[in-house]
Amino acid sequence: MYVIKTNAGNIYPVEKCVYRIGAATGGGYKLTHLDLINVSGTPAPTLQASLTAATAGDELGYIGKSGRFIAITEPAT
Repeated sequence: MYVIKTNAGNIYPVEKCVYRIGAATGGGYKLTHLDLINVSGTPAPTLQASLTAATAGDELGYIGKSGRFIAITEPAT
């Protein structure tokens, strides 16, 4: 399961996030925009919504067999 790890160390499943990934300057990819969806459903993601810029250090990844976070993207800047 893919997850988002915020710069504060909190981990959220991507099913509860709206995010955008862009190319990193040195190659690879980084998380550029991120909005968390509240339990109440607000803000509801829409196709044309403007996303909030990701906080420096936010990453997309997954939880490995050892239970540790494994990053897929470079940290947001």
